[in-house]
Amino acid sequence: MVEGVSDSGWHATLTRGLNEAWQTRLFTDLVIRTQDQVIHAHKVILAAASPYFRAMLSAGLVEGQTQTLVLEDVSGNVLNTVLTFVYTGRASLTEHNVQEVLTLADYFQIHSLKKLCCYHLKTHLVSRTCLRVYEVAALHRCNDLAAEALALATSQCSEVLAQPDFLTLQPETLLTLLKQPYLSVETEETLFEGVVDWVSKNPPERQKWLPVLIKNIDLEFLKSNRNKWLTVLKEKQLLEDLKNVIEPAVVECNGDDEDCENQYSQKTIRHSAMEEVLLVMGGESNGRLLRNTECFAVGYSSWRCSIPEVARRPNNRSYHQLQVLPPMQHARAYCAVATQQNMVYVLGGQTTKTFLASCECYNVLSNSWHHLNDLPEAMHGSGAAFLDGSLYLAGGKSQERYHSGLWVYSEYKDTWSSRGSMGLGRAHFGLAALHGSLYAVGGVGWAKGGSQILDSCEKYDPGADVWVPIASLGQARAYLGVAVIHDHLYAIGGYNGSQWLNCVERYDPLRDQWTSVSPMISARSSFGVTVSHGRIYCLGGFSGESNLNSVEKYNPRTNMWHCVQSMQLRRYGLVAATVSVPGAVR
Repeated sequence: MVEGVSDSGWHATLTRGLNEAWQTRLFTDLVIRTQDQVIHAHKVILAAASPYFRAMLSAGLVEGQTQTLVLEDVSGNVLNTVLTFVYTGRASLTEHNVQEVLTLADYFQIHSLKKLCCYHLKTHLVSRTCLRVYEVAALHRCNDLAAEALALATSQCSEVLAQPDFLTLQPETLLTLLKQPYLSVETEETLFEGVVDWVSKNPPERQKWLPVLIKNIDLEFLKSNRNKWLTVLKEKQLLEDLKNVIEPAVVECNGDDEDCENQYSQKTIRHSAMEEVLLVMGGESNGRLLRNTECFAVGYSSWRCSIPEVARRPNNRSYHQLQVLPPMQHARAYCAVATQQNMVYVLGGQTTKTFLASCECYNVLSNSWHHLNDLPEAMHGSGAAFLDGSLYLAGGKSQERYHSGLWVYSEYKDTWSSRGSMGLGRAHFGLAALHGSLYAVGGVGWAKGGSQILDSCEKYDPGADVWVPIASLGQARAYLGVAVIHDHLYAIGGYNGSQWLNCVERYDPLRDQWTSVSPMISARSSFGVTVSHGRIYCLGGFSGESNLNSVEKYNPRTNMWHCVQSMQLRRYGLVAATVSVPGAVR
């Protein structure tokens, strides 16, 4: 008897048969009554797809005993869309039904459908609907989608304020928008006008929110337009609500510099621009382990150990000055890195003598590093990524073994907690978040009785807390770079056990398929990789002959690589990150 054989097409055959049984009501044993339809289904299929149905139909509840489920507030068409996904893995999502489908997917705990809805909303994000999408995503704890929708709203704020949907926002959403340090509007007066229009849409319900909303706007403009706005507010019967807020704002500061500074510090600080910069950290160069960081920004003629300074005052030219980048607290190579907003997290790694459990975080706004709680074990070659607002770390190599573990960091508790383990222990692999899942790509691990370079890949579903295999790489590789751009995952370069690679593969998660794209100009392993302005940057590494300081940039639209400005130092085992530096205050 031959063991381990499989038919890769069997799941499609089974799915087709289950769908036919559902469509023809063959062996159906559950009746679902919606607000406008009666739908027949199979209890075992629903229980297998949804923890909600499994609990309801197997816990002795009346639904399990009567074989009838009543969903009076659910549209039959929406439920049919959900059940079609359950039986086939496909869903017909539109602008008109996606939010209702997401609500049901979240309620029924069908995590794959929830991720599909988030992907659909993300691909259709526009200024007209971005804050509405933010509200839906926040309600259903789709944190990554909520962050993207809010970022679009801040970068296109003038257009957002002009949309009819703006006047229907929830007050908490508007307050969140006004608290953002960067909004792309010409003046704070534009925000003030938008808030007044929003309140005027429904004064009885919204007037109580007016003072707290206005406190998040710099009212400096009232010194020159005071009479205009007093008239407008009086006409709209809003003046009494704002009198205590407006009067202090129009008082001129005639005191000393310290008094003026104190008055300014109480005002809302709003940045008029954001600039993406590239950072490279750590690694090894000429036998020396590094702590320092290099930066490259628009306008730089070369990489520098300094970063554009965040302006603190209006008309302050300090933004055109630089501030020195502080070194990491620990010199390290082969660490994991993850970036969120203005923070860069560097985790674990190795020195010339030992492995590290220490973790630290760089804050762009304060230009400083601070310590995080140590990893559960000293490891190097781990992978890190943010997923739905949480920091995850996977795999790595300790003194004893290759790890398959997954840990998530709690910022509130400053602790690491374990999650479902990968199917295979691996280190020096790629880890990235895409479409609500984590992807572990290649690496080196223990297989077939020894240490092997891997072509295997797997995907983590946080809802089910399980890893599942996905299509293998066309080329086994470790010490590679991975990047996500335009809803695809890229596996770049690395080492296959006998040669250093410049080949690149792109993964389509909807087809579960890897395809080759243009190779890098230079073969390299143990390099840094990051994404900026829709381009993939690969920095430094080892070519098989020498350490590199060269940098290459990939344009996915043209499928071409270009050489760009080289770093100061040749380094390998480094990490790279892209962060946004706030520009001058308005």
